[in-house]
Amino acid sequence: MVKIPLQYNEIIFLKGKSGTVGVAKFAKNGQIFIGTPDEDEIVIFLESKDIIAVSSLKDSPHSEDGIKSLIFLLRDVGTPLVVLPSDHPTSKRLPMVASCGETVRLDCNITPGTHPEQDILCAGNDLSGVEIKAIEGGLEINGYLNEFKKEKF
Repeated sequence: MVKIPLQYNEIIFLKGKSGTVGVAKFAKNGQIFIGTPDEDEIVIFLESKDIIAVSSLKDSPHSEDGIKSLIFLLRDVGTPLVVLPSDHPTSKRLPMVASCGETVRLDCNITPGTHPEQDILCAGNDLSGVEIKAIEGGLEINGYLNEFKKEKF
C-alpha cells in the first residue's frame, strides 16, 4: 500500500503496458447520473474527496489527453455515464471507461462499459487487481508497484 498526496487540481496517471488509468478527485459535492441498460437511471452522490478513475484501454500518445477530457466532461460539465448491456458489440470498441466513488478496483476480466457498479473498472492485464481508495488529502493505492505521473489539472 502506498499513500499519495493528491490535490483537487491534480491528476495522477498509473501506467501499464496495455493502458493507462488516470485518477482525479471529484473536487466538489455533487452527483453523477448513470444510464443503465434496463432504462433506469442511477444517481451516485459524491463528496469532494471521492475519485473519478478513467481507464484508457489502449496505449496511445493521446491516452492522457483523453483521460483528462473524460474527467472534465464527467466532473465539470455533468455528462452522465452510460452502461451498455453485457452483450453489446460497442463495448469492444470503447477506448476509455470511467468509474467514480470512494474506492475503485481495476479488473481485466470484465467487459468494458457494462458495469453500473462504480467500485470496479476495466483495465489492462498489468493493472488488474490494483485498488484505489480516496482518502483525505490524497489516495491510497494497493497493488501498484510502478512509478506514477502526477500533474496539474
